[in-house]
Amino acid sequence: MAGPALLTIRGLSKTFSGQTALSGVDFEVLSGEVHGLVGENGAGKSTLIKIVAGIYEPDSGTIELDGRTVHPNQDKLPIAFMHQEVGLVDTMTVGENVALTLGFPSRGGLIQWGRLWGQTEQAYAQLNLRAPDPKGLVGSLSPGDKAILGIVRALARTPRLLVLDEPTAYLTLPDVKRLFDALRRLRAAGTSTILVTHRLHELFEIADRVSVLRNGALVMSSTVAGTSPAAIGEAMLGRRLVALDAAPSASSLGEVVAEIKGVVVHGAKPVSFDIRRGEVLGLVGLRGSGHERIGRAICGDEEIERGEINLGGTALSSRGRHVGRRLREGVALLPADRQREGVFSGMTISENLFPSAATRAGGWHVSVQGEKRRARSLVERFGIRPPDSSEIIDHLSGGNQQRVLLARWFAEPKRLLVIEEPTAGVDVGAKFAIAQYVRGAADKGQAVLIVSSDFEEVAMLCDRVLVFVRGATATELAGKAITEEHVAMACMGAGGHASRVAQA
Repeated sequence: MAGPALLTIRGLSKTFSGQTALSGVDFEVLSGEVHGLVGENGAGKSTLIKIVAGIYEPDSGTIELDGRTVHPNQDKLPIAFMHQEVGLVDTMTVGENVALTLGFPSRGGLIQWGRLWGQTEQAYAQLNLRAPDPKGLVGSLSPGDKAILGIVRALARTPRLLVLDEPTAYLTLPDVKRLFDALRRLRAAGTSTILVTHRLHELFEIADRVSVLRNGALVMSSTVAGTSPAAIGEAMLGRRLVALDAAPSASSLGEVVAEIKGVVVHGAKPVSFDIRRGEVLGLVGLRGSGHERIGRAICGDEEIERGEINLGGTALSSRGRHVGRRLREGVALLPADRQREGVFSGMTISENLFPSAATRAGGWHVSVQGEKRRARSLVERFGIRPPDSSEIIDHLSGGNQQRVLLARWFAEPKRLLVIEEPTAGVDVGAKFAIAQYVRGAADKGQAVLIVSSDFEEVAMLCDRVLVFVRGATATELAGKAITEEHVAMACMGAGGHASRVAQA
């Protein structure tokens, strides 16, 4: 049972270059509770968290811990954070990244590496997780493994308040379960958690209370038991969402765009399927099931050991990595890791929309005015905020950065677009908008391949789904058979081997 107030925020306000990020926010976290904090991207969640972390100084307002006014940028507080930008050092080992929080065990001025590796394994064991090789470089980890490492590091020193900003964005269902089990243990011990998430169903699984920010203001605060997903969604958006149109029937799809025949990547089992014009096909599985590598192989970022990929009836080169060649052949990739592989940090929205001269009007000759006009048009069409193509992309929320990447490829449709985890880390409004963009592109004849470990995302976006288990396609779902429950059961091996659920 939750106790008295641990964290109390009163009248918190913050502006950036005249733009209001927070406006008089009152917010309270009780001892021993999990408090969900939700809102659209740009609603002010990350700004609030960064003020509590001491990264930003508020323009006005107070922060109290146990009834005592504190200044996070000056005081050392028993609060641990995991931000959206996890803050890992790719060139250091897993163990060294954990030691950045726990400290480097030493004797006589020398680091005791054996103890360092041991404390890493112990930190993972507290979450009932098997640690990766503590001596392995963080740069070699998948996005999901990096997210887990960020969570492990945040929990390594048992804090009184744990702040998790989108911790489950790249986690599989079993990993989410382990995380929530750990949060329940922390709650029972009196530790409080602020959980920022865009997955509303997670709130009803783990949270005690929920607060909603919209346009920098607190618009709702309630016990989870006293509200509903629909009410939270309305509070977040200030409007109701309209249902998407039904997915097309197989008979309405066009010709085959790509054929994957017996493709083997990294010693996994052969994979075969095709995708047609106007189809949104999903490759889904638990983390490490092999679906991620197939998507990368199609885009030329993974070498194919055996098999063949045909694009429009023409066999593509399968030896070596050919990302640039695939792009020229009409295959584009929108990667899961926006920060490392998607956006060009330090560059403007316009420069990110048209990253190479070859994609700009006029070929190698760049028409600056023409590029500005096209950028303005895309910013408006894709609802990118702020609506200024000269804005540096780093200043945008995750959802708006994702809109920029979608606009980059949807502006000039490719024959096949491969999108990894398209709605990871974006709010409900952006998630719905992304679904509309994907559906709209398919309606115009674009072939879209979704590579995902998010069952809700797959159920929302896809016409057909191939479920991967241990490197092979185990189940195919189509039409109304694509539900979160069916996908989850199939991913966990409960859907039968090499089975197919026909379109309802």
